[in-house]
Amino acid sequence: MNTATTALLDQAGAAVNHSLRSLAHLAHRLNGTLGHSEPGPISTHILERLHTGLTRGTTGFCTHLSSTAPQPAFWVPWAAGKIRCAPCADRAYQRIKNTREDRKCDRCRRTMVTTNTLGWQLPAVILTLPSGHARSLPPVQVHFALCTPCRQLDRPAA
Repeated sequence: MNTATTALLDQAGAAVNHSLRSLAHLAHRLNGTLGHSEPGPISTHILERLHTGLTRGTTGFCTHLSSTAPQPAFWVPWAAGKIRCAPCADRAYQRIKNTREDRKCDRCRRTMVTTNTLGWQLPAVILTLPSGHARSLPPVQVHFALCTPCRQLDRPAA
């Protein structure tokens, strides 16, 4: 492994750790918990939407993300066309803050009184190209909100 690939792996590891810290901060701020679990059927469907968008080319990356400088990235189903850097994700959140969209379930689209915010952390991925150069896909946090009935349906199968 060459030094550039080693450096990229180190940067990707640091980006993952930074992303996990920010996810823990968000969980704390929302009086939630952080843990490891299998996604339930609704979470799986939402994660599959991200995968489908990437494979079909309908989901891209904001211009601030680089394949040679990994940093935490964010994707949300209500603005599914881009995986965003932290400042761009914050601007997207600010656009819907205190609007009807901010209170909608990301599955059934019902307006909610109480939101159940969920977040998933996808790891960074390092790719070694045929040229020998390495590139990184960033660690991606997926955030979404479910109404209480949808949250109850999202429990993983036992």
